[in-house]
Amino acid sequence: MMAINGHQFTIIGVMPRTYCGPQIGDMAQIYVPMSVQHLLSPSHDIEARDHWWVNIMVRLESQADETQVKATMEGLFLQTLLAPGQGSHMDDPHILLVDGSRGLLGMRKQIALGLTVLMLAVGLVLIIACANLAGLLLARGAARRQELTIRAAMGAGRARLIRQLLTESLVLSLVGAGLGLLLAIWIKAILLGFVPDTLESFHLSIGMDLRVLLFTLGAAVVTSLLFGLLPALRVTRVDLCSGLKGQRALGVPGLHLGKVLVAAQVSLSVLLVVGTGLLLQTLINLYRTDLGFSTDRILVFGVNPSQAGYKDANSVKFYDQVEANISGLPGVRSVALSSDSLLGGCRAANGFSIPGRTQQNQDMMADNLNVSEAFFETIGIPLLRGRSFERTDTPSGPGVVIVNEAFVRTYFPNEDPLNQSIRMGDNRNYQIVGLCANAKYECVQRDVEPTLYFSHRQAMPGSMFFEVRTAGEPLTLVPTVRKIVADLDRTIPLENVSTQLQLFKNSITSERIFTYLCGGLAFLGILLSCIGLYGLLAFMVSRRTGEIGVRMALGARPKDVAWPVIRNAFWLAGFGLIVGIPVALVFVRILRSVLFGVNPYDPINIVFSILLVITVAVLAAWFPARRAAKIDPMEALRYE
Repeated sequence: MMAINGHQFTIIGVMPRTYCGPQIGDMAQIYVPMSVQHLLSPSHDIEARDHWWVNIMVRLESQADETQVKATMEGLFLQTLLAPGQGSHMDDPHILLVDGSRGLLGMRKQIALGLTVLMLAVGLVLIIACANLAGLLLARGAARRQELTIRAAMGAGRARLIRQLLTESLVLSLVGAGLGLLLAIWIKAILLGFVPDTLESFHLSIGMDLRVLLFTLGAAVVTSLLFGLLPALRVTRVDLCSGLKGQRALGVPGLHLGKVLVAAQVSLSVLLVVGTGLLLQTLINLYRTDLGFSTDRILVFGVNPSQAGYKDANSVKFYDQVEANISGLPGVRSVALSSDSLLGGCRAANGFSIPGRTQQNQDMMADNLNVSEAFFETIGIPLLRGRSFERTDTPSGPGVVIVNEAFVRTYFPNEDPLNQSIRMGDNRNYQIVGLCANAKYECVQRDVEPTLYFSHRQAMPGSMFFEVRTAGEPLTLVPTVRKIVADLDRTIPLENVSTQLQLFKNSITSERIFTYLCGGLAFLGILLSCIGLYGLLAFMVSRRTGEIGVRMALGARPKDVAWPVIRNAFWLAGFGLIVGIPVALVFVRILRSVLFGVNPYDPINIVFSILLVITVAVLAAWFPARRAAKIDPMEALRYE
């Protein structure tokens, strides 16, 4: 037996530890019959015909016809909508059947785009790495041309040489995959630090299991075969006569493919840099967004006395006692209550009408928030006109409401909103007694909607959130606050304890993780491109040592031999930019839905990306150019 909200329940079964529910984010630890809804959540009447909250899951028989099942369910649904007392209005009521084999859609749809873009970025980095490896193998094969020629002269067939080179590329890929797995374990620990709670509470498994190992092994084998085959085919095309002479030609023939690979790496890096720049601007805009209130030094926690049997006036009395006791604590500046925490990810919205207007808009909707008298002062939302709520605003008195600027612009654009009345769904009129500034409600990304603030004394809410503004660190008050609530009623726990600043950070967690990951991938991509460009230029300088020695012996200055190396870097970066920028402008449209306050075709971002690529190209060319400028003509000619 166990007691839940003062009611006794018998434990009849234990679910497996790995069970995670039908939806991502389902953190339920106890499951009870739906028939006891009125005991655990009295504020949500299971018989209410205007409250749609149930997800229906059906297991169909193997021979069932989905079309027929859908038609039958829609018939029952329409009958429900036409039943007396039905308060909901739907323009196009219908039933949607979706595959539930992987759970409910919900959060999967929200994170699908982000994960898709992230996988595309990972794919681009993988292609860059493979192109880098192909360029390395191509240069290595060119340096080993005489060795391969001798092997061919001694009877080794071309297929035997190709197998040897593919084996070498496979070993490189497998070693890289192993190091990547070790690095992934370290990166995973860092990512967990950005998650507001823990991923275990969401039952998401991100461990290194057999699937990850097999995927990594498969990717290593496939990429090594695909990108190692072309260099192998090219370098094994040997000419025995010229190869056995062992003489170096003046110049570096046969490196056109290497240049193409480097230009391709630059082009792909441009895609990553442009996309990351947009995401970084989005994150900066989110941090700079005017929330309409202050997040500094505010403790937030929830309390739900209705689950302990409190109703209506008793709940309000309990809240008053908690508020009074917390207000007397040292370091507490003010205490407020609200039905939802700001930026907590939840919101309430209801329809309303305006008495006296002949033409009513069927879509008159506004966000609703029940708050206490000190809410606007505690949170820091400016009250522009009128008055705040008072303790005399009781259920027996006239209904009062405070509206925000968005509400006035939408529904009273040419009228004075004060003393106007609105009628809610319960047919009660509420008089507008105050006008406050706009403030974010559900999340940072969402625009401020028309919002109605009601007195919590007139709304009789079941659960409320406390906002406690402190002089010091808010979380240090948690033990004391917990004791205060327990002294009043030990069956009522604190819920969702946090700070307003942490709620703000949690509301942009996905953007933070997404930006950091894409930024890391862009850095890795540009680094690989830099290494590839450096490797190509360094190889070209080493192969042209004799030519450079001859030129310097004939009077060429160091800058005369260094400039062609840098010029080659500019040409390769330029070709990469010419291809990469237009492609990036096409692909940034995918990011439209995840951007905030950013133009996808922002010219500043594009110019910055171009300058970054050019800077990286110069850095990659600096060391080979410096080496070329320091070549001693006598040593170079003796080496030849």
